[in-house]
Amino acid sequence: MITKSFRMTAVAALLCGVSAMAVAAVTAGTYEGAAQGKLSTVKAAVTLNQDGRITDVKLDVSGETPELGGAAAKKMAPAIVEHQSTAVDGMSGATVSSEAIRKAVAAAIEKAGADPKKYDVKVAKTVGADETLTADIVVVGAGASGTAAAVTAAEAGAKVIVLEKGPAVGGAGKLASGLFAVESSMQKAKYKNNPELLSQLTKDQLYKQLMDYNHYLSSASITRRVIDESSSTVDWMNKHGAKLELIDWNPQQGQNPYPIRWRIYHRYVDNAGAFKNMYDAFGKLGGKLLLQTRAYDLTQDKDGNVTAVIAEKADGGKLTIKTSAVILASGGYGGDANRLAKEMESSQLTNRIAWSNNGEGLNMAWKAGAQKSGEHSALIHAAEFDGLSTSSAGSHGMVDSNLLVRVLKTPLLWVDPAGRRFANEELIYDTVYWANAGYSVGGKYFVVVDGKTLDAYTADKLPFEVSGAGPANPTGKGDFRALMEEAVRQGVAFKADTLEELAQKAGFETKGFLSDVKAYNQAVSSGKDPFGKPAEFLKFKVEKGPFYAARAKVVSLSTLGGVRVNDRFEALNSELKPIHGLYAVGNNANGFYSAPSYPPYQGLALGFAWNSGRIAGKEAAEYVKTAK
Repeated sequence: MITKSFRMTAVAALLCGVSAMAVAAVTAGTYEGAAQGKLSTVKAAVTLNQDGRITDVKLDVSGETPELGGAAAKKMAPAIVEHQSTAVDGMSGATVSSEAIRKAVAAAIEKAGADPKKYDVKVAKTVGADETLTADIVVVGAGASGTAAAVTAAEAGAKVIVLEKGPAVGGAGKLASGLFAVESSMQKAKYKNNPELLSQLTKDQLYKQLMDYNHYLSSASITRRVIDESSSTVDWMNKHGAKLELIDWNPQQGQNPYPIRWRIYHRYVDNAGAFKNMYDAFGKLGGKLLLQTRAYDLTQDKDGNVTAVIAEKADGGKLTIKTSAVILASGGYGGDANRLAKEMESSQLTNRIAWSNNGEGLNMAWKAGAQKSGEHSALIHAAEFDGLSTSSAGSHGMVDSNLLVRVLKTPLLWVDPAGRRFANEELIYDTVYWANAGYSVGGKYFVVVDGKTLDAYTADKLPFEVSGAGPANPTGKGDFRALMEEAVRQGVAFKADTLEELAQKAGFETKGFLSDVKAYNQAVSSGKDPFGKPAEFLKFKVEKGPFYAARAKVVSLSTLGGVRVNDRFEALNSELKPIHGLYAVGNNANGFYSAPSYPPYQGLALGFAWNSGRIAGKEAAEYVKTAK
């Protein structure tokens, strides 16, 4: 006979989307699960009762970005309890963190004895009402370029609405460290007693060097205007509480002989505070900020002039904003791995900042008739070990806090996927040159060492500096053989007792690999390298097993360009004529770079974002006065 108690349990299970079979083996209690997020291991503590009902979810996303992963956790934890489902909506812009939360909760549910598939229940959505607003200018994206455009346009008297698809402002611009500026009041004050240095930090010099580096494939007028704007932008940012500072040390040791490459760098004092203060000012100027609102289309009149932007609200409702001007500031497509691989001709690049940038702004501009330009350029910076995750042997786990990063960030032997040496490893001391070298062989390469070399790292007796470029440098000492063994266990590195065996395991072409290792060892002995590596960096041979080959990948922070613009940052059509009312700034705009290489000058991308945004904000505010 079926008891009343069992019937009630079965009914309760069905009501919460879980079958009686799924909960039969559940033991009430709190269970933990984990899954790999974007930057860290996401952990979940899930409490279930004897009926298999989820009564509490606690999430540890402390290693993810607060603005994305943290926001996703705050949204999803109560929703999972409310709907008894792991299939609740995640956070826009935090796709990887959201999926990690689902997997971590599912892992905890499985430990409780329940079937996690039974909790993967589709949640009915209530779509909000459609809405129509009006504005003089709509800015799509609340990163650096969008923020600059919005505040500047509002200062000029325009009615401005900012649409940001994510849960917070700042975007990649808040994760960056600083921007370039030349002849700023800060530089003049700091170096007033060093006229020789100031004479090397001029707008004319930076303009000439950037144009030379880009082989005059970039726009002279855009480059000139952005550089000329840079000094006033620093004062403007400081005025609005986006405080900046100049530093006297350079983490990229390779740039030390060239002041114009690094003493132009104005660093944020407080990244998050900078954007908070900017939006406080924006609000006081009458501006309106709409978060979790994804713009996806534009409307135009018969002459091609922009008339409205269409967006999806947080509640799923359609938002139409009638406007005379739209400034596209949504970043590039760096968060779209498939597109990045196709356009950059490499599936090996690792995206590290532009997680939510999927190219929507570019698509909107192109659909409106803007000419494609420069979409094959990426902001590649340094490299990281490919796939290294939490390890008890590491100082904290993860590549940025694992002591093994010292092996990555010192000038040891590099070989490409075929096992051939491909560069002067001294490039490790310059973020851009390091990345460019790795990109030249497809974005993936190997660091090759022997056990004797690792012993020198364990003894903390290195004959050269660890590079300040790339991932952070953890402090402390460690057993580097143990660290490398952990990398082998995780599949990040290969180990062998002979070089022939290492070549076989890593997939190298044996003859070429052995030849290049022999030549490298000879270069260490003689102090003369055909690739030009100075003797001071030729210190470790690869000659006594065990041997290791650790896999590294070039890091992409974003993509650069895609929309052809003029020096007013108006989007141009195929005849290079403006599409009235349409502007593209920051990483949506082309003209400051030449594909695919990013120039080795610190703060260029962020400086271009802030300055292009300011220029477009001014120009759009002037345009709408005549368009009304």
